[in-house]
Amino acid sequence: MLIHLNGWPGSGKLTVGRCLAGLLGARLLDNHTILNVGYAVTERGSAAFYETVRAVRAVAFARILELPPEVPVVLTNVVTRGGGSSFPEETWRAVIDLAALRGCALFSATLTCSPEARARRLGTAGRVAADKMHDPAALAAAMATRVLFDDGATDRRWFDNTDLAPERCAAAIAAWVGHHG
Repeated sequence: MLIHLNGWPGSGKLTVGRCLAGLLGARLLDNHTILNVGYAVTERGSAAFYETVRAVRAVAFARILELPPEVPVVLTNVVTRGGGSSFPEETWRAVIDLAALRGCALFSATLTCSPEARARRLGTAGRVAADKMHDPAALAAAMATRVLFDDGATDRRWFDNTDLAPERCAAAIAAWVGHHG
């Protein structure tokens, strides 16, 4: 199975993903593992950046296809429509194709939290050090022109983790996907 954690920056995707991978004995592929190569060696948003990210994603997904089918994989990303970029939709299509090639279910868990919790999380030193989005105004602008989506998943559900510890949120997701067999 593939479990995709979607949500706006600061929603807890990576933190919950780490907990979820531990619970399920899954592999975790965070979107920044792929994006950081592009950030490191190209100009962000350039044609070379997207070419690099596509190449890294292709290698990572090829390795996922080599894993035994019983090994779950947790992926994180912000999948949106709108805002002038089709790259998030392209990335989601690649995830759908990965599930089809792997012959497995694709569960989309969208994480959400209150604006106050998101603002608090955005400002953490770890986000800044990891070169993740940490500017509330930039996020507000993105949220004003884009919408989260997960069309094509086998099943999908939203999880509000405003008041949930990451371990409890991960346990709720694990119970949800476990319910599907």
